[in-house]
Amino acid sequence: MKDVELIQIATDHRVFAVVRAQSAQSALRAAEAAIMGGIKLIEVALSTPGSFRVISDLRRQYGDRASIGAGSVMTYEQIDRAVKSSAQFISMPHTNPQLVEACRKRGIAPMIGALTPTEVAAALAVGVPLVSLFPAGTLGGPEYLNALTTRIPDVKLVASGGVGPENIVDYFTAGAFAIAVGTRLFARGDLQFENYTAIAERARGIIRLAGVA
Repeated sequence: MKDVELIQIATDHRVFAVVRAQSAQSALRAAEAAIMGGIKLIEVALSTPGSFRVISDLRRQYGDRASIGAGSVMTYEQIDRAVKSSAQFISMPHTNPQLVEACRKRGIAPMIGALTPTEVAAALAVGVPLVSLFPAGTLGGPEYLNALTTRIPDVKLVASGGVGPENIVDYFTAGAFAIAVGTRLFARGDLQFENYTAIAERARGIIRLAGVA
């Protein structure tokens, strides 16, 4: 996936679902539920056991319905394995120009993390399509994001960390380009008790709040 494609998909769909689970099977079924609920951008955290297999399976089964990426990427090896698993984008919790360059060489779109104004400006200078403001909730949530977007207007920020139904509208009002939702979508109890219907229904509510339903 090229940068321009990731930007267009994020423009149209606005919500990344970040999947973390205790097993590959749970992650796969949770991601399926989110897709059934209408979310089109799925990020599989590499802390999930069997994460690369989950990415590959999701691409094979739902490649015509959603874009699938690898999340929490920290190393060159993880980028290589993600590409081999057919991931369409790479999401990092930090800014690392060398890893961004590795993504460029492999033809996969990177989304990198930043938090402070200096970090956001540095991420923007690398020329990536999207910058993940992580953890957004720690430094003031929507109010903090608004302070950044009014001073660094060219950056496309994806609010991540503590994002859920109670603040989605506030984040978009504050200037978020997109949001990334993790535990507020994939509740621990739902994963534990395999209540994937609840996840799908919550996904429907989230995309309604994001204005893309």
